[in-house]
Amino acid sequence: MLPLIDRGEGSPAFVMMHFFGNSHREWLEVIPHLEADYRCVALDMPGFGDAAHETDFDVRSMADRVAQTIETLSLDRVVLVGHSFSGKVAMLLASRRPPWLESLILVAPAPAGPQPVSDAERSFQQAFDHSREQAEQFIDGAIAQPLSDERYRDAVEDAMRASPEAWQAWPRDGSREDYADEVGVLDYPAIVIVGDRDPSLPPQTQRERVLGQLAAPRFEIMPGFGHLLPMEMPAPLAGLMRNFVEKGSY
Repeated sequence: MLPLIDRGEGSPAFVMMHFFGNSHREWLEVIPHLEADYRCVALDMPGFGDAAHETDFDVRSMADRVAQTIETLSLDRVVLVGHSFSGKVAMLLASRRPPWLESLILVAPAPAGPQPVSDAERSFQQAFDHSREQAEQFIDGAIAQPLSDERYRDAVEDAMRASPEAWQAWPRDGSREDYADEVGVLDYPAIVIVGDRDPSLPPQTQRERVLGQLAAPRFEIMPGFGHLLPMEMPAPLAGLMRNFVEKGSY
């Protein structure tokens, strides 16, 4: 089972996955807005956070581990929340039609197919040395709004403590893996949320690479925000998540 935090007792459960280079801590300011009514489970993906020692970093293996964790927790109603690289994991897992899955929330998701990555971004990721200086550069380059002091510190520290092998695996392999045909068109209720100043997976990428793999997605563009929405706008993001579950995507 993947390391996680688990709060609240309501149903359905939000199962939240983090962006590349971070941990479950990106969700710590979102959860308090939801846990009174929903169960909130935030996972550490293999190679990151408290799972930094774990291996198997390909997208299929990560999907396997998330499914195993959900089943170990005996969750029977799940809203699967993927952010950035874990959005790709979420879509691949959804394509298996697990009986517990009710809907998808995709926050600036990587596409199911190969992710367009600039040469400069890929070079920076591959040369990352896990120093504080480069970790701060990594986080500063992903945000358009300042983070709270605590979340900024957590984000930098999580980038520094990530497994070097996991870090290298995503730009080298995971971002290039192509599951578009396998995912097909997912007929779950789904919402895609992205900042209009996202430097990595902006609205145009979502339109071109992600929305076509969802049958009838709701698409929300957040003006003035970057790639790290759970930390840049935790309360509004929680509101969108709550509204989506309560009113549906259609």
